[in-house]
Amino acid sequence: MTFESRRGRIVPPNLDDRTWQDLVDQMRALIPVYAPQWTDHNPSDLGITLIELFAWLAESMIYRLNQVPDKTYVAFLDLLGITRRPAVPAHAYLTFTAGAGAVVVPAGTQAQTGGDRPVVFETDADARVLPTALKAAVLVSGGAYDDVTSALSGKTAIQVPAAQTAQLCLGFDRATSEELAPEVRLYSGAPPGLAVTFVHSAGDADPLAWPVLTGASDETDAFTHDGAFRCTPPAGWSAQQPTGPAPGSAADHPWETVPPRAPGGAVTDTLFWIGLRIANGGGGPALIGLERLLFNAAPARTAVTVRVPEELGVSTGAPFQVFALAQRPLARRPSFDAPYGDLAIQVGTGSPPVWQDWTLADDLPSGPGTVYRADPVTGEIGFGSYDPHTAPGLEGHGSIPPAGSRIRALRYRYVSGGQDGNVPPGQVTVLGTTLAGAVPAGVSAVTNLGPGQDGVDEEPVEDTLARAPQELKIRDRAVTADDYEFLVREASGPIVVRCLPPRRHDDDGTPYDYGGIVRAPGTVNLVIAPDQGPSVARPVPSPGDVDEVRAHLEPRRELTAQLVVHGPCYLPVIVTVEVTLWQRATSAGADRDQVRADTLARIQRFLHPTRGGPDGTGWQVGQPVFASDLFQAIAPTQDLGYLSKLLVRPDAPAYTPPARPFPLSQDGASVRVADYELVCASATQTITMVDARV
Repeated sequence: MTFESRRGRIVPPNLDDRTWQDLVDQMRALIPVYAPQWTDHNPSDLGITLIELFAWLAESMIYRLNQVPDKTYVAFLDLLGITRRPAVPAHAYLTFTAGAGAVVVPAGTQAQTGGDRPVVFETDADARVLPTALKAAVLVSGGAYDDVTSALSGKTAIQVPAAQTAQLCLGFDRATSEELAPEVRLYSGAPPGLAVTFVHSAGDADPLAWPVLTGASDETDAFTHDGAFRCTPPAGWSAQQPTGPAPGSAADHPWETVPPRAPGGAVTDTLFWIGLRIANGGGGPALIGLERLLFNAAPARTAVTVRVPEELGVSTGAPFQVFALAQRPLARRPSFDAPYGDLAIQVGTGSPPVWQDWTLADDLPSGPGTVYRADPVTGEIGFGSYDPHTAPGLEGHGSIPPAGSRIRALRYRYVSGGQDGNVPPGQVTVLGTTLAGAVPAGVSAVTNLGPGQDGVDEEPVEDTLARAPQELKIRDRAVTADDYEFLVREASGPIVVRCLPPRRHDDDGTPYDYGGIVRAPGTVNLVIAPDQGPSVARPVPSPGDVDEVRAHLEPRRELTAQLVVHGPCYLPVIVTVEVTLWQRATSAGADRDQVRADTLARIQRFLHPTRGGPDGTGWQVGQPVFASDLFQAIAPTQDLGYLSKLLVRPDAPAYTPPARPFPLSQDGASVRVADYELVCASATQTITMVDARV
């Protein structure tokens, strides 16, 4: 069955299972069975004429009858306003290069890929661009350094052991007297107890002896949330090369005390360094999850603002008028207060027209009011029906634009691309214009150091039809546990979510409180784990994720329900596996280390909270692990070998307090999981390689 769509609405199907010719051929084929004496099958025969007549009547009936169920269903969904989910714009960070001096690139600046069908990105915030570039990032810890320049283009984890100090060094290609403000975006904030001190490279001092930089400010509160590190470099700021002598110095290079930890991980550029000295005074190791390290950059999406006012039509003075925007769907802001604040509709009266701003409203008020409604999926603008000449109580809702008045969209932002915006790094290189229509002055280049992500095309029609019964059941209200889970997925996209019902202990009747989750009557506990990509083994929601879920559910929950949103309580799983390799495989050059590495990668992929599971769509909170499912995911190819041993068991819980309703099991064929726990891969896996005897 094939459906069509127009402006987000599903068009009723046009079905015709059998044509007139099909029916004629079927009936003629049955003549020898029921009337063997009938031998004249030519069109001139009277019987053939009757067959053709009945085929025409049957074709008409089949055509209409086959359309009734689907047409009725689709028309019903259209009546209720259930439309396809719109395309989701891809997002990326655009890094700009300045010329001689500092420049501010305003929000709304466009940049695009090259080629015949360019993908256009538009920035969401201002970017202050300095005539220096952040070229490298290294982490000094334990007497050596690691190259973490990957933080400029993707996720990077920084670990600071308990009671120790690590130093994140940022290398800039040239000195500047301007204030530096590198920003961090976190996918997992640091625990309390860290202290950050700013230092800078100077002379021949090694990184651990760099002088303290005064007057700096830490807007992240020691990596606990997103923010910027602001500092003004001093006059004594000098360049250093981590792997050679300092410029103009015959002495050994100052980084000799902290060599690269990996043989191939040396940084060879001579750069000006700013250091963030991170002291961990807590009782345990601190993990800092960097989503992205930004400098001279701004977030951007494949959502484009209409630069010129768009005429929508002329009012007829009739009630409930609808006007369509030229582009759709509308781009949604990451704000629940004004998600479509970029939309501005005006009504003009007179000649030349005097334009009046009208206000976007969720519902049209009773009586007059210069308000309108907008359907973000179909891009349609609807006005009210108020008529002062109608009987009291029946005047209508919302004012009607005066007859002859002109309707226009002063501005709005729409999704210009979905999945096609997931471009590789370094593809967005063509600088566009600002909202004012001019190329940003003082900017010489633009690029995307990381890939475009999370762009999604418009929902397939079949998925809309399958989702509709749940929409009809919930109707944007949360009553049952399934309602809460459905609404969170609707608002947050790819996410693991579980609503935990109230529960009591079996022994004394007190509220169930394992994992630090109090499940007293009247409390709605939601456990969420956002999809942060395959590189994040244990995704944790940020404070912004929690606030977003709460803000979405607050107006939809029951008045007496107490809503609490938690991060996941992870239960690591240890896998003990023995891989037996055929002798012919080893003789043919099978690499045992490579097989071990591939097996470990498959285990980690299978146990990934949001990307693993038996079907590859993530684990559910409380879902157990069975060795039979794991076997299918990690078994080697038949020409390589086989699994001669496979056992699973839980590791110590990775949450506080670690008390569980039942003890941890031993090695076996499955792992029992509490209803509030989410499985993940343990850092310890046992993989043994064995050679077959034959």
